[in-house]
Amino acid sequence: MKKETPFYIGWQDKMPKEHRSTVKKFIIIIFVALPILAFSIIYAQRGFNNHQFELGKSTELTGVYHSSPVPTLEVLRSEMKAELSNHVLLVGYGKFGAEGIMKTITKDKGGLDGKRITLSGTLIYGDGKTILELSKKSKSLVAIHKDIVTVNDVKQQSKKVLNNITGEIVDPKCYFGVMKPGEGKIHKSCAIRCISGGIPPVFKTKGDQNKNEYYILLGENGEKINHQLLDKVAEKVAVNGVTTQIHGWNYLYLSPESITLFEE
Repeated sequence: MKKETPFYIGWQDKMPKEHRSTVKKFIIIIFVALPILAFSIIYAQRGFNNHQFELGKSTELTGVYHSSPVPTLEVLRSEMKAELSNHVLLVGYGKFGAEGIMKTITKDKGGLDGKRITLSGTLIYGDGKTILELSKKSKSLVAIHKDIVTVNDVKQQSKKVLNNITGEIVDPKCYFGVMKPGEGKIHKSCAIRCISGGIPPVFKTKGDQNKNEYYILLGENGEKINHQLLDKVAEKVAVNGVTTQIHGWNYLYLSPESITLFEE
């Protein structure tokens, strides 16, 4: 005859032996399983990158200003720290691009294209890329220099076709240091706001030797396509387009309709 498990009422002083044994086994399993589960979750997480945002620290950079394809400052290599690129992408304060700020500055100071200027801002950098946030907005311009400096870097390389390259569209301001993580679905809503605010969208992909490669995205004729890309931001996508390098940054010219969600 099968032995029945005794009925146990919680307010009784003594728990039946069968119940004590079951509870003990359950507690042991919990104490063993929880640390293993916690360690597994931590181990599986992707670590933060070492990108930097010098919040609260103002830096002045002097270089040749280019408004096109996107605002950049080309600094002499000798004037930059070894770990920083001398091809500096400019972005605005908050979730905005630099075009509006630079238009306000040039309205008062005249055209600045090709001129040597000094800008003040906050440095953002990582993985061989440098960005300067114009934290003081229209007061970010420190000086316009009359001397002419020749920058010997190649301005534009020959064009090359890229077909079915997979990667992710990120906003470079957050990705290169302002936010951690600055990529993936967890950062999607923030990236959409930054890109819709005028910060150039950047396509991140893996190149030779599994190293990251970055391309600023523009339309087929060089037009801004920020708003046409918002539904593809922070997703794994496949792109087709024509690439070239201008002022030290890779650019990818494509049709927004040619970008497809990539399925594993």
